[in-house]
This record gives sequence, structure tokens and C-alpha cells, in this order.
Amino acid sequence: MQPYFERDGITIYHADARDVLPSQADCSVDLVLTDPPYGHNNNNGDLIAMRELALGHVKRGESTVGDARPIANDGPEANDLVRWMFAESKRVLVKGGCCCCCCGGGGGPDPQFARWSLWLDEVMPFKQMVIWDKGGLGMGWHYRRSYETVLVGEKPGAACKWYGGATTSNVVRVPKIIPQAYQHPTIKPVALMEHFIRIHSQVGELVLDPFMGSGTTLVAARKLGRRAIGIEIEERWCEDTVLRLAQTVLPMTHDVEEHQCQLWI
Repeated sequence: MQPYFERDGITIYHADARDVLPSQADCSVDLVLTDPPYGHNNNNGDLIAMRELALGHVKRGESTVGDARPIANDGPEANDLVRWMFAESKRVLVKGGCCCCCCGGGGGPDPQFARWSLWLDEVMPFKQMVIWDKGGLGMGWHYRRSYETVLVGEKPGAACKWYGGATTSNVVRVPKIIPQAYQHPTIKPVALMEHFIRIHSQVGELVLDPFMGSGTTLVAARKLGRRAIGIEIEERWCEDTVLRLAQTVLPMTHDVEEHQCQLWI
């Protein structure tokens, strides 16, 4: 399949991951890092209205609220899609490589984090559930959602690709992003993706995001001197990712050599 964009180790496909990932060679990816659709239709108009009503921003029957921005494959099909992705991740990962998958919070009524953990463990050893402490109070009523989880599985056959030493906690504290109207509705902070890229890969290695969204994983990989492949089914987010990459200035860090630190345009 022809890439939507390809330059300096960064490749973007505007496609369904199921049409691209099978062509990726076995044992060719060092890290899978992704934020798939959760299957909750979190950005449709009804759920936005329910949230605004619960927070007291509007009164029942008074008005319509929110900007419905549904995410492709964010319905019941998401569970089958994620389960398929876990199996494909094991295939494409090098031995010892990790799959790090964002998985929402730990609340009910649907214990998604528990189900996805078991599915991941079916195909590769489950390593850890990392807590992303987003700070502040999130959605909800009883037990407001102030954190999300990131599930980590490790492909067997070699020592884990781990560069976090003995001081890396299973709690990551990175402030959340409240998306603006022009941003992807579930955009993740670059610093969150940088955290996992640093501890599970090295400079020049390949990071794969099968559900790229607006490209946060690719931006983080680019900043840290990794190669990356992103796959996204909605073209507007592919375009947004290209623009974000063009605006990225590589920082001077121990991970990135001096000659790489330039404006990428």
C-alpha cells in the first residue's frame, strides 16, 4: 500500500490497520505503542449531552449540547479490533519487544481494563498495568475518573527491551490535555508517549502505532530519534499529524545526536 506520507524514518498510512498491519514483516518492530478506540462511543452527541447534564452545565430538555465528534470503530467492533491487534503485535514485535496499549480508566459498568488485560495475556505475557495519573477530576459521579491505564505485554524469547533502570514506577504523572475543537477528541500528551518510548526502545529503533489518531506517538518518536509507522483511518488526522511533525523541533537530549536537532519542515 502506498504511504500517505513518508520522510526521514516516519511513515503514515491513511487506511484501516487491518489492511496494513498484515503486510508488516514478522519480528520487525521494536515497540508497539497505541491508543485504540475503546468501544464506548465516547464522543457521540448523546454521551456528551449526558455528561453536560450531570455536571449541571445545562438543564434537561433545555438545549442540545456538545460537539459530536465520533471516532471511527468506537462501537462494539472495537473489542474485536483490539483483540486482533494484540495478536498482530506479537507477530511483528522483535523478541523482548513490548506492546503498550492505552486502555481508559478502571471504572464500571464495563471493566474493559480487566478484559483487555486477559486478552493481551492470551497472546503474550502480561507485564504490567501502568497507571497514568492525569491530575484533577475527570468525568463521572461516584469515583471521578482521574487516571487511565496503559497495558504492557512483552513478547517472549529474549530479555525485555527495558531502558528504565530500577527506579521506574508503574505510576506515570503527566497532566491531561483537554482537547480543543480542532484537536483529536482523545489526544494524549506527547510526554506520556515519550515515557514509554524511552523505557522500551533506543535511538533508531522502530515504533508502531496502528491507531495513530493525530500522531502523538509519531511526534514523540520523532523527538526522541526513533523511526515510526502510524496507521489512521480518518484522513483529517493524517493531515494533522503531518502538520504536527512539521512543527516539531527536536530537543537536545542524551537520546538524540546533535545533528538531528533541527526544525523538520
